[in-house]
Amino acid sequence: MGFTTKCRTAVNMTNISVFSVLLAFGVALTSAGTSCTREEMAKENLQKLGTANNELAFNLHRKLVTGSSENIFFSPLSISSAFAMLFYGAKGDTAQELRQALGYEKAEILNDLVHDTFKRFLSEILKSGDSSDGYVLNAANAVLVDKHLKVIEEYRNDVQELYKAAVRDVDFLTEAPKVVNEINAWVKEKTNGKIEKLFDELSPSTVLVLLNAVYFKGTWKTQFEPKHTRDQAFYNNGLKSAEKKVPLMHLTSHFPYASVDNFQALELPYKGENVSMLILLPNQLDGLGALENSLTPQKLADVQRELYKTKVEVSLPKFKLQFEKELSPEVKALGANQIFSAGSADFSGMTPSKNVFVSQVIHKAIIEVNEEGSEAAAVTGIVSNRMRPIVDMTPQFRADHPFLFAIVEKGSSSNMILFLGRVNNL
Repeated sequence: MGFTTKCRTAVNMTNISVFSVLLAFGVALTSAGTSCTREEMAKENLQKLGTANNELAFNLHRKLVTGSSENIFFSPLSISSAFAMLFYGAKGDTAQELRQALGYEKAEILNDLVHDTFKRFLSEILKSGDSSDGYVLNAANAVLVDKHLKVIEEYRNDVQELYKAAVRDVDFLTEAPKVVNEINAWVKEKTNGKIEKLFDELSPSTVLVLLNAVYFKGTWKTQFEPKHTRDQAFYNNGLKSAEKKVPLMHLTSHFPYASVDNFQALELPYKGENVSMLILLPNQLDGLGALENSLTPQKLADVQRELYKTKVEVSLPKFKLQFEKELSPEVKALGANQIFSAGSADFSGMTPSKNVFVSQVIHKAIIEVNEEGSEAAAVTGIVSNRMRPIVDMTPQFRADHPFLFAIVEKGSSSNMILFLGRVNNL
């Protein structure tokens, strides 16, 4: 489903490695030919960018879970951010494929506004995500360029301006081990030590590395008490026969909650209330697959509108997930093929050099959830409360079988999914 526009605007043999550790973005300011205020347009563009990010999130999630029973955890924001920097230098059919794969086409956001909006989004989340708000949310970008590759100066300057990306010239050919150590040190610093190393080596033919890191640490607004945590059954893969005892946290309090279709939805706010965890729990033990296949940005928004604050008995497992994957097959499956082809990739907005193409898309993400809150390294929800239905009993939200969860940024208008994952077995 396309995004409904409220404001009208006039439309005007080397390789790249894309290393996405986790993620971030911004909002646009455009005024020509519009009847809306600049702030209204900025808000609308944030919503569109959030829609694009969430479209990528659910599409990529479906590709990752196909034929897999493993736990999944990744940062759509991190992946979107790294690819947005790549998209800025892409032209022709290469740019059009990326536009489709990254959700920009479906969200109906103009190319120039993608980058301006990322700039605003990054500024907003970096401004709001400090410890005084009760949570920490940091995002960082970096571009490492081989000193032998000619990079268009405008591209270099613009990614610094739009994505706050540190741009450095390095020598991949003769100093690859040193560059690897520098990148891993950058990753460790930007993820507060949660991710210590992204990779062991780089190909000597590497000419450009795009990096993004996102770190989040949040404390529950209403915390679980450790004394109530006890080992109880979790049904791995949704099977009674795969029961395993795991630490299950318990809490009864008032939370945004809804019973929708064949699943329950629960929102656990972090202190500061600009970020929350939204958990989707199938009614059936083995209902995760059907839920995953049905999710879209529109359905997410519909679920969020159904949430109402009520007293809920919550049971949630403590868990820690680590996920690392080379995402080239999934990105190709989303329709972005030319970026991987030396003969077809067009990055003439970045460099006049020919035969520059993407060789790797590496993503690594970690999350730990406990009684105090969550810490993640590697997504925004605006919830409209409604009148509480009359119920006779306190709803029970017992996550003792596979479920989905998303960490959503709520401080801006984007409803951006920062992190998305599933817990299938513990």
